[in-house]
This record gives sequence, structure tokens and C-alpha cells, in this order.
Amino acid sequence: MGSESSWPLHGTAPERYEQYIVPAWMGAWTNILIERARIVPGDQILDIACGTGVVARRAAHLVGPRGRVIGIDADRNMLVAASNFADSENLSVTEWRLGDAANIPVETGVCDLVLCQQGLQFFSEKQRALEEMFRVLVPGGRIALSVWRSIDRCPLFAILADIIGEYIGFEPTRAFYSSCSLFDREELRGLLTGALFSEINISLEVQMARFSSLEEFLPGYISVFPFSHQIAEMSDDEQNKMFTEIKKSLLTFSDDYGLAVPMESHIITAWKYDSGK
Repeated sequence: MGSESSWPLHGTAPERYEQYIVPAWMGAWTNILIERARIVPGDQILDIACGTGVVARRAAHLVGPRGRVIGIDADRNMLVAASNFADSENLSVTEWRLGDAANIPVETGVCDLVLCQQGLQFFSEKQRALEEMFRVLVPGGRIALSVWRSIDRCPLFAILADIIGEYIGFEPTRAFYSSCSLFDREELRGLLTGALFSEINISLEVQMARFSSLEEFLPGYISVFPFSHQIAEMSDDEQNKMFTEIKKSLLTFSDDYGLAVPMESHIITAWKYDSGK
């Protein structure tokens, strides 16, 4: 980025995630998911694909001393970061476990609530993951999930995928498309029904992704991705050209306060009423 930024940026990828992505949009989406989850004091909660623990930490503030929140992720570095962030908030009711959504390392029938924010679409065994969520729930337990809609309904992802892909190849930017790969509402309903969930509710929600400075946000956000090292290896001229193209494309999604891009997501809630599985 020449004079605008230097690569690589300081801090770890989880730290930059908390610095750039959480305030821009994940924090707001977390609020919606937590609201739909209807957490009550004493709840035993599992957060699947917890990442840096954004959702788990928010839930931990609500369960009280009798509650518990377990965060599970397949990335050990994310779990280390999640633990550190929880410690900084003095959240003693949180626990962090390394694990796979297709084989959740939690006992059967012990959770009141399973949460999963923008994780289901990435699981290679989606049906199996939902069956595992069903397994760990108590009878009468519930899930609250979120998944992005199609990439044309999340224009920030589409713009970044197209422009960055032109510079480093489209394979590294496939994650943007994977993020929006489970957008069909009836496909979602079918997966949940197949896992024996009942009272399935799928709502469409829209939130604005906001950040005050594009110059600060873009390199910070992109630095979270594994392909960021390829951008770091580009010449200053190439970096500046690429980022200028991105900013020009995002001008239509900005206002007097900076970045303002609409993002659409499905929020799903469902219940476990069949105690025979």
C-alpha cells in the first residue's frame, strides 16, 4: 500500500479479526444471533466454530455463574486467542476445546443451546454437523445459527473476490464464495429437518458493514486471510493499484461516515423435541 500501510501488519490474524471485522460487522451480527437465541441465566451453551470467541463471550455475560459456555474450533490459534480475550473480560464460565463439528467433543444431551455464527457453510459434513448439534442438546434444547446469503447479496465479498482474484488468482479468494455457498433457504430447512430438528424458523436479516476509514480497514481486513502473504509480496505499485480499484468499486457503498456496505444473512432457530436420538 505504499504510504498508506505496510505489510505485514502488526499483530496476529485473530487480533486483527477482533480489531477490524468485529467492529465493522461481526459484533452487530452477534447481537442479532444472541437475541434470537433467548439465553437465560444457567444455560449450558456450546458455540461451534467459535473463532476468536465473539459469540461465546457475549453469551457468557448472560448465563451467570451457574451457566457455562464451551467454544469449539478446529484452529488451535483461534482458541488461544479466544481464551486470552475471555480472560481479559474476566469470564470464568468459558471453556475452549479443539474439535471438529462432525465429531463434537461434548457429551450427549448436556447443552441447552448450540450457537454457530457463519460456520455451517464451511463444514464439509453439514448434515453430520447438525446431527451432532442435535445429539449434544438436552430434550427441548435449541440451536441458533447464521449463514450469509448469496454473494451478490454481500457485495463487499463479491468486490474483493473479483478484484483480488485478478491480481493473485481466483483460487486463493475462493473463501469469499465459500462464505456465501449455503444461501438457499429450502436447502437449509432440509438439512435441519434431516437432523430431526423441529419448529425451524429462518429469517432474512440485513445489516450494514461499517468502518470509518477505508484506507485503514481494507489492509487490516485482508490481512486476516491466508492469501495476505501473496499481497505482501506484490510491489508497492501493484498493491496501490489493486487497493485503488477496490476503493473505487466501494465508493457506491460509502457515506459521510466511511464504509457502508449492506450484508444479508439468514438467521436460523430450531428445537430438539425428539428425545429418541
